[in-house]
Amino acid sequence: MNTPAHLQRPTIPIAYLQLLLEILAERGFSSAQLFEDLPVPTTLLTAPRMSALQWTRLVLRARELTQDPGLGYEYGLRMRPTAHGLLGYAAMSAGTVREAIDMVVRYAGARQAHFTLSFEVHDEYCQLVLRERFPIPVLRTFFYENILLGLTRGSAFLLGRELEDFTDCEICFDTPEPPYYREWRDRLQQLRFNQGVNAVRFPPHYLDLRPALADPHASQQARALCERELALAAKDDDDLSARVLAELRRSDDEVGYPSLEEVAARLFISTRTLKRRLHEQSTSFLRLLNETRKNDACELLTRTDLSVQAIATRLGYENPANFSRAFAHAIGKPPSVYRAQVREARRGLL
Repeated sequence: MNTPAHLQRPTIPIAYLQLLLEILAERGFSSAQLFEDLPVPTTLLTAPRMSALQWTRLVLRARELTQDPGLGYEYGLRMRPTAHGLLGYAAMSAGTVREAIDMVVRYAGARQAHFTLSFEVHDEYCQLVLRERFPIPVLRTFFYENILLGLTRGSAFLLGRELEDFTDCEICFDTPEPPYYREWRDRLQQLRFNQGVNAVRFPPHYLDLRPALADPHASQQARALCERELALAAKDDDDLSARVLAELRRSDDEVGYPSLEEVAARLFISTRTLKRRLHEQSTSFLRLLNETRKNDACELLTRTDLSVQAIATRLGYENPANFSRAFAHAIGKPPSVYRAQVREARRGLL
């Protein structure tokens, strides 16, 4: 079976592997033991990035060595903002938490091509939502655990606090509570399961807080470098599709989606170039838009109590009947039937 190309491309910073090696060393395991008999060269340690396939194999071996199903929690709690390179420095020096979040959402794709981040502001809470771009066949829980805990740990670091101080924040998972959480419950009381979303949720007043290392000049310089890094990433065809999907992500208070011209402008390329590169990748802006709209429809139907008409409006349909027909064509059943079946299935997991 051929391995998908997106799993073989070197997109993941090697700093993430270095953190894993630190954790293993503290538990008595060497880098040689981690690489032993794996089809992953040790020269990877001197490379700037690794592929998702290599990273998955290394994490699987680390789980095997440590016999620790909660390794994702440990990894996330140890994540340092500086491991994210320029993006970490840009966030740490931002003027407010809101500015830091805006930068993380905009530039995360240049650091991690297999997930997207979006930011939502609701009446009683805000949330950073993490979504996978491709299905994750193994270690899905590990990756969501370490990324979401890492985001929360990084937020605490920005404000000069400890994670335990964030009693009014929640880390949400769309999966049931795992058995190994019992051993972490005292340290990670903020975790919530069966939430229908993978996100970090916090009160709106956090947005105006000032990071401990706020420095407007340093932040401006770091942002410029992040912009350059993002533009370089967008030159790759696979990354270009990822960036288009990221730009199409909408928050719950937005209606509709940006146009082809708006997305091209945000990616610093012409509409003609954008259409040509997407065509070379056997896709198109309309296809990516329809994919995003379908995913958002499924999420709104299962995560909210909005009527089908309200969801249609949020997704940019002027006529709810057109939305229902498009959804039934893409999913194979009407929106109301899909909502009822998914909620019934989730109740069976509780």
